[in-house]
Amino acid sequence: MSVFKKYNGKRINAKHPAYAAARWWVYRRVKGHKTIHQVIPTARTKEEAELAERQLVKQLFDRAFGITDTTITFGQFVETTYRKYVEQNNVNKGAKNLYIKLLLKHLKDQPLHSITPQDCRDCRSKLQYGKNQRKKKSAISPSSINRIMSTLSKIFSLACEEDLLERNPMQYVKALPEPPPRKRLLTAEQKEALWKELESDQLLYRLVQLAVNTPLRRGQLLALDESVIDFENQRVWVIGSKGRPPRSVPINATATSVLKDLIVDKQLPFPIVDFRKRWHPVLIRAKINKPDGTREENYHFHDLRTYFASELIRRNTNPLIVQNLFAHSDMSITNIYAETDADLMLEAVKRLDEG
Repeated sequence: MSVFKKYNGKRINAKHPAYAAARWWVYRRVKGHKTIHQVIPTARTKEEAELAERQLVKQLFDRAFGITDTTITFGQFVETTYRKYVEQNNVNKGAKNLYIKLLLKHLKDQPLHSITPQDCRDCRSKLQYGKNQRKKKSAISPSSINRIMSTLSKIFSLACEEDLLERNPMQYVKALPEPPPRKRLLTAEQKEALWKELESDQLLYRLVQLAVNTPLRRGQLLALDESVIDFENQRVWVIGSKGRPPRSVPINATATSVLKDLIVDKQLPFPIVDFRKRWHPVLIRAKINKPDGTREENYHFHDLRTYFASELIRRNTNPLIVQNLFAHSDMSITNIYAETDADLMLEAVKRLDEG
């Protein structure tokens, strides 16, 4: 049996002073197959390490001869393999943990190898027509369901890479049709009404000023503090979004002035406890939103990104610069935000009258 203990990267024997605390390892060359070389963290005795070695060798031969492990469940694979993948690959951990929770609710105890394309469709249907976390009747949006099912597909892909599955059952499941991206631009009158209402809430006014002068999301703005601001080089360092690393963002004179005022008043990070209770009443008083308006009808703080991008386009900013400001990997994503209003388009076609 090729089991032994290692300490600080070196193989040790029973006479070593750290032998009791060291962990068991397996190193085994199997002719015609891969080499097994890994730690056995759960083994407490040599007998347990040898048992683990036998199991590892059996798994190696099972994979080589196409014998599927019929005991591992979907939940076990997610906990032992997919969660590790999420941690190692810097993906959006918050979103992935939510998707995992929803998927485990429907597939947790089902043997991994037994999950069929129809099981995946049934899971999708339950997500589509079931109640959401707030127990409302409205279902999860098609785009959110597609993201959840994409996570399910990745889990199966990893299982295929580990030779636990021959094929990904999600390859036979089509994505739900999604509505076109939601776009909402404020008219000149609505902009004027919004700024007028914001005058009664100085802190929220400053937050919105930063939102329309930088490409930052609400969470990134609320997390700003003095340590990440470089006034000399006119930049701020912001936390990454959607699994991306932190990055620096340029700030103009307006944003600089606002940030300096916030520092003087000791309002960084933003001391806003319940953002929605302050934001939505302002929009209702400005007659931009309706008290009973739907999500599609109402204006959201996230829509200020469209405000920011459209103002840059109005000033003939190169679309590639807009894309880099937003840190988008593809111009098609930027196009969702870079919308032009009716007045700007009318002005463009009127230029033809001059020729």
